[in-house]
Amino acid sequence: MKNKFLTVAVLMMALLLTAGCGGGNDSNLTRQANLSPEAVIQNFFEAAKSSRMNEAALYVSPTSVGDTQTVLKFVTGQSSATIKNANLLSVKIVAQQGNYAAALATMQTEQNSPNLVFKPVGLEKINGEWYIVDYDQIFRESKYQILAQLLTGI
Repeated sequence: MKNKFLTVAVLMMALLLTAGCGGGNDSNLTRQANLSPEAVIQNFFEAAKSSRMNEAALYVSPTSVGDTQTVLKFVTGQSSATIKNANLLSVKIVAQQGNYAAALATMQTEQNSPNLVFKPVGLEKINGEWYIVDYDQIFRESKYQILAQLLTGI
């Protein structure tokens, strides 16, 4: 009986240690610090394009992080499965007020395609770092009233 208990305890510890280690690369993810709003959008796009959605989520506002796929869909017009063929051509800040910035991202929907898409992107500065905010959330929550006004002007 004692041996069975000891064996089960050892197995449980092994399982807990394996689960605690994460078993994947997510525990090693770090967000680049002190990025401009443009660089935040570029890093988000590149991570999403490479199917690194957990890394892309690091550049999304904590209030929007549950909607990373929604943010990706809005910013790129594509899902994580189809973004691989898209190109982010440019990002330009068009308005900024306090802790909010509005940018315009220019994308090519497919490589070597003449089809361009222009997407407004809202960002919020939190603790000195810029984060992408879900577009629909900006217009739903009164907290983002200034950001909504900046984006409406694009």
